[in-house]
Amino acid sequence: MFSRFRRGWLLGAVLFTAGCLSPTLPLPPPSDPVVSSTETAGLVRLTGSVQQSSDVFAVNHRTKLISGQHTDTGNYDFTIEAQEQDSISLWYEHDDVESPAIDFLVRLPQTTP
Repeated sequence: MFSRFRRGWLLGAVLFTAGCLSPTLPLPPPSDPVVSSTETAGLVRLTGSVQQSSDVFAVNHRTKLISGQHTDTGNYDFTIEAQEQDSISLWYEHDDVESPAIDFLVRLPQTTP
């Protein structure tokens, strides 16, 4: 009886440990955002989609400012302080796992007078 109890306990401990040590699958990087101008000079708008229930972040490497938002649906739409040709990194976090960042340069469509 004692050895059956011990085997059960050991099996439970091994399964628990194996479950805790299983690697978390990496998140895919976000797709390239749509970058557009805003009515406010010095701000650009970033829109796109990531995994549902995530926090999305962007950092402007020139200004060192970070902007972002939480999205339940996976669709994001926020502004960041940036100018033409600024380098931006974009990433998201889901369930305490961080995606790889994508880097891009701000390129705004030319406006005609």
